[in-house]
Amino acid sequence: MGEFFQDPAALLAREARDLSDEDFSLFNSLTNVDLTAEETEAARSPTAVDPSPQEVFATHFHPEWVPLPLIGERLQKAFPNATGRLAIPTQHNVLLSLDDYTGVEADVFAPEYGIKIQLLVHFHNSRLPRAGTLDAMIQRTFRYRALQLLDVLAQLSSPDEATLKEIKKMGFHETSVRLARLYASKLQNLLAETRIVATPRAETLKNRLITDFIEKKATDLPPLALDRLLALVNCVKKAVKGRLNPARFHAAREVIEEARGLGAGIVIPHPPLFWPALLDDLDVDGWEVWNPSTPNHTLFLIGCLARKPQGAKRLLAFMGDDTHMSSKIRASMAYDKGGPPREIGFQPPWRDPAVAQALKDAGQSRERTLAEYRARLA
Repeated sequence: MGEFFQDPAALLAREARDLSDEDFSLFNSLTNVDLTAEETEAARSPTAVDPSPQEVFATHFHPEWVPLPLIGERLQKAFPNATGRLAIPTQHNVLLSLDDYTGVEADVFAPEYGIKIQLLVHFHNSRLPRAGTLDAMIQRTFRYRALQLLDVLAQLSSPDEATLKEIKKMGFHETSVRLARLYASKLQNLLAETRIVATPRAETLKNRLITDFIEKKATDLPPLALDRLLALVNCVKKAVKGRLNPARFHAAREVIEEARGLGAGIVIPHPPLFWPALLDDLDVDGWEVWNPSTPNHTLFLIGCLARKPQGAKRLLAFMGDDTHMSSKIRASMAYDKGGPPREIGFQPPWRDPAVAQALKDAGQSRERTLAEYRARLA
């Protein structure tokens, strides 16, 4: 593995230096939430346009730090002849409102099957005055997600025995390990110096910040060396995520009960990531049968939905474009590298003939889900 690196001693010596102006500049560019004129224009300009006169239906997208009025402009341009819209933002563990509705993608713990799952929660803005408890519940989880980045950096800069075991198992070269430690230490110091954890820039403190920082810093690394370095970072991320602390989350049923008390609708997003939740009797309105992060299970999920015992409210088929606006304004933050492109309100499988037939056979359709879900949120 050593041949991946050209003069590793010089490389390590260079990266071991104290923080430079270049380090601060790079960090600020990666964590800046103030949009440039170009980014503002990119935020309001969709990457696809649908001129057909239909209703906009988008119940899973992430504005991140893009102002919601720009999201509204983007939707107007993307669907110039729309007859109406149900577009509800679902920021990770942060309540956001657009038009008449508020939404969130909440991380919760499901003790019945020992895993973390996610729930999309949507409700009418008229219920916001009563949403204080729900807001407090998800804020607690938001703080944990920001802390997870710090946990990953700690394990990269000073791995414990369990993490070292994982690293050795994967056969990473010593130079990769030492470089990862140096880059992680730099990021730890930058976070300490800039103190952005308790500022609006905290929205950028996600695990991918490590990858973005390394890719920008290590531009002169041979491709194979960079690939191995990023693979090491990913290995440590998985190790940290695997040590799930249930105490950091509220139970799924607790969040569902609080949301139902507000008259909220609840959807399970990208369910292939949470198979056990589909076998349970969670009080939800439906599942996403398609999502860009899990695009290959649509027909199977429609069939499962049709066979699921129906309660007082039938389970509805949803599709989530799962658009992350940071990827639309900053190319380095693209979520859809190598996967289906994402755009708010665009879920192509609705128009796939095979999917349309499967939905029809299951008594489902885009129009039915949209009309029925809007009625449930009224």
